[in-house]
Amino acid sequence: MRLFFLFAFLIGLISCRQSLPSEVSSAYESLPDQINYNFDVKPILSDRCYSCHGPDDEARQADLRLDVPESALAKLESGSIAIKPGSWWNSSLAQRILSDDSEMQMPPPDSRLRLEPSEKAMLLKWIEQGATYEPHWSFIKPTAPIVPEADDHEVYNPIDAFVVNRMIKEGLAPSPPASKERLLRRAYLDLTGLPPSIDQIEEFLTDHRHDAFEKVVDRLLVSDACAERLTLEWMDIARYADSHGLHADGWRNMWPWRDWVLRAFQQNMPYDQFITLQLAGDLLLDAGKDEILATAFHRNHPMTAEGGAIDEEFRLEYVADRTNTTATALMGMTIECAKCHDHKFDPISQKDYYAMSAFFNNQRELGMTGDDGNYGPMLSLESPSTRQKLASLDREIFQINEEINKTSQEVRQTTEAIQNLGRQGNINSRMEAFFPFDHIGQKMVSGKLTTVIDANTNCTSFGKPDLVEGKVSQAISFTDEYHALAIENAGKIEANQALSVGLWIKTKKKKEGKTQVLVGNAGNKNQYWRGWDFYLDDQNKLGLRLVHSLPHNMVHLLCLDSIQMHTWTHVAFSYDGSGEAQGCRLYLNGKQAEVDVLYNQLTRSILPVRSGDNEVENRPLQVGKSYRSFTGDNGIFQGLMDELRIYAREVSPFEVALMAGLEQENLAPDIFASHLTVHSPKIKALKLARSRLIGRSTAIRDTVPEIMVMREMPSPRPTFILDRGQYDAPLETVSPATPPEILPFPDEYPNNRLGLAKWLFHPDHPLTARATANRYWQMIFGKGIVKTANDFGNQGSLPSHPELLDWLATRLIDTGWDIRDLLKTMVMSAIYQQSSVATAPQREIDPENIYLARAPTYRLPAELIRDNALAASGLLVRKVGGPSVKPYQPEGLWIEKGTFSHKLLRYVEDEGDDLYRRSLYTFIKRTSPHPAMTVFDVPSRDVCTLTRETTNTPLQALVLLNDPQFVEAARVLAERVLLEETNSIKDKINLAFRLVITRTATTKELELMASSYDDQLVHFQEKPAAARDLLSVGDYRRQANLSMIETAAMTLVTSNILNHDEAYMKR
Repeated sequence: MRLFFLFAFLIGLISCRQSLPSEVSSAYESLPDQINYNFDVKPILSDRCYSCHGPDDEARQADLRLDVPESALAKLESGSIAIKPGSWWNSSLAQRILSDDSEMQMPPPDSRLRLEPSEKAMLLKWIEQGATYEPHWSFIKPTAPIVPEADDHEVYNPIDAFVVNRMIKEGLAPSPPASKERLLRRAYLDLTGLPPSIDQIEEFLTDHRHDAFEKVVDRLLVSDACAERLTLEWMDIARYADSHGLHADGWRNMWPWRDWVLRAFQQNMPYDQFITLQLAGDLLLDAGKDEILATAFHRNHPMTAEGGAIDEEFRLEYVADRTNTTATALMGMTIECAKCHDHKFDPISQKDYYAMSAFFNNQRELGMTGDDGNYGPMLSLESPSTRQKLASLDREIFQINEEINKTSQEVRQTTEAIQNLGRQGNINSRMEAFFPFDHIGQKMVSGKLTTVIDANTNCTSFGKPDLVEGKVSQAISFTDEYHALAIENAGKIEANQALSVGLWIKTKKKKEGKTQVLVGNAGNKNQYWRGWDFYLDDQNKLGLRLVHSLPHNMVHLLCLDSIQMHTWTHVAFSYDGSGEAQGCRLYLNGKQAEVDVLYNQLTRSILPVRSGDNEVENRPLQVGKSYRSFTGDNGIFQGLMDELRIYAREVSPFEVALMAGLEQENLAPDIFASHLTVHSPKIKALKLARSRLIGRSTAIRDTVPEIMVMREMPSPRPTFILDRGQYDAPLETVSPATPPEILPFPDEYPNNRLGLAKWLFHPDHPLTARATANRYWQMIFGKGIVKTANDFGNQGSLPSHPELLDWLATRLIDTGWDIRDLLKTMVMSAIYQQSSVATAPQREIDPENIYLARAPTYRLPAELIRDNALAASGLLVRKVGGPSVKPYQPEGLWIEKGTFSHKLLRYVEDEGDDLYRRSLYTFIKRTSPHPAMTVFDVPSRDVCTLTRETTNTPLQALVLLNDPQFVEAARVLAERVLLEETNSIKDKINLAFRLVITRTATTKELELMASSYDDQLVHFQEKPAAARDLLSVGDYRRQANLSMIETAAMTLVTSNILNHDEAYMKR
């Protein structure tokens, strides 16, 4: 009976198979015996099905998920089962993909997605074999695979065994070894980005020891040039640029971070440490300046200065950029889709996305910055000697502060009688300006009839504010957004100078989201908001800011209580010139107010500066409005003001009480004691001495360069899921966490960026080591084992050699994340050292060279093409590190862009050595990158880039032929070989050829180039002016002792060599 049922089952199976469409049935028969879910099935489901039946809850149709077995294998509401393991003929998925009915067919015809017969057959056979689901291949922790055998083939290390084993399965065999010259050039280009010199070529060619190549590799790996090559690769990933991008695309100072990266590669810093410092160096115990400097990695993103931009919107864009960059650069994952909705293809929900973004959402920063310059948080980059000077000054200031505190206690304990303190004369002492606002009139000011206040030409009016009944007599009324006053020759202070202000106000309303500036001189975004502001916030709380630069270098205090609307209130502040929040006092109605110290880090000048050149300007105080233009918050005050007093000194609490009209007999004794401490001659002398020290310290600090870095806020900022990614549509709050499908975040890790870094290098993390090994494989072999280096998810390419990738990943971990070891392992393989010449069978079987039966051939990166021309000619200046430089480029490109930057309006070409530095150091302006570099596909650095686009255009040939850098290089190379002692032109040409291409020219090549030289001699003898024009290109001085005609002729020959295929292609 059992045999009968088995027979019946087989008959049914055969009949089902026969009912398949012929093309599907035929494809079914050609499938491999065993179907692999991750490599055969999942790519089909992901590409054709997940958009409607995948991880995204909102996009899901029919409540069916095909990415997880719990849903795919379950009974649907209709009663059918999408996938019934072992029985595709009972699976609704099979019925739908085989259907011709447009109502039934999947994918739906209107989706424009189509399954090929082979793909339908693959799904059917997988179901027939049990429909086994597996975790996504890249989400499984890599383990060291068994190294396969590679019989009868050259195996230098396990890389060869894995590659050859796969190669054989594809019907291929390795190519013979490359020539020594080709191999040497290949290694130099891959590891240093520069060609070998003639001496280095000869040394290698004559070294016949078995480890000759290994010795070369070891020497290259520890060279500065190798560190520069690795740094160049990291700059694309880190989206490094010398300008902000976006609206103004102004200047920024970030090259010290690039130098940090250089030093890290010079030291062969372990990769886990390299990344940890860049993500969270500031959070390490006893973090020094070098560790904090590393975190500039996540300040490389573009920033906006567009007027009217919403600060919070762009601040959250920067948070998103850091989140996306971290995932792409370090895990090879594109997760930005989940910013607006659950990821359609990968198991990353919108909640996962914002939980990960929470790691980067705890930084005090601006969304809208100024056109030029760096914006906080910042790190000062003092030299050791400057650091010593500042430390010495800080110690002296500390000692004086201690003496002031001690003396204050002594003074407060005296019983000296207070006499005549309530008289008017006391509050008029050293008063810079007083405006009772009793009169508005007109006077001639600088030859122009101007509205003036209280007959004082130092106080002029914008608009025509009215005088109304005031607190004392008359008051000035601000009712229009154009109403404001300007006061000359008052209130201009440095951080070490005292200042006090008092006035009566009656405000008409609270201005939600807006401030109301009472008086101040703080500038706009292009002036770093430098200066001071006495203001009401959007809750009518009184505040004071002393600003060097927002948001990181200032003193900022805010009263705890709001003032009442439509009520006269006396407001005042005093500042003692200490540069500290404790030296500031805010007063409401004559009494010292309780305050929150929002920020207390003022180390530099607060003198107002001009836009563009940052020179100190004598800016008037503005009353009733701020200088903040372009921000949507111009600080417009609405209400009345009366009795404005401005003092170039610190006033005492007693004097403020008198200004507010409080009765002396009702004042607490402590107020009188405070008055004595403010006016004590001894304390005044100490404060004067302190002021001088702070002035010296400020002057030094103002000259110290700064760089943007990461810095945590004292209290975590709440992070919200944003509806459709909209900044102003917060939903539920989330805490810092990582996508659990990749690896749950351990409870014992800190919930900050340091914890995130630890998570990335957790022993069970499935992605970090794989993505890193793949990226460096891409650098050496031209493409990654996973071709989509930025996408290890369901939509990414499958690894061509999965076991090899896991072997490399585990080796990287086992060697302590040693990048040099990883690179050496790659270049010491026989696969790397084979010839790049493709045979006809190789082209037919593997046109893209996926299986590496030959060494890869591809065009060099733009920077390497230029650097090779400079190196071969002898122009290259090998100085390591330092600021970015501006080599030749066509005039007018920057100004044509019409950006708002003051510092980057015009391209100012450098001179001397800076014209010939390595291209790593070329200045990158995001909206107008170097044109020759752009032609050869250098990215704009707006976003993290793991793989550059590769184009092939006529413009590239034009650059190599006509760009001044290449024409000059050809001329200097020509002079270099003409100065050689050999008399043979062919020897000189061959020398030039070897300098550029490394190998010796063939006889035919030499004959062609020598013939060309002869032809050019005739041409330039007939047209010497043309020779003169050719040799005048570039700033590098000519060799006057050489024949102009011969030099021009040889220049065209060397130009042809620089345009030779092997000059810009890796072979």
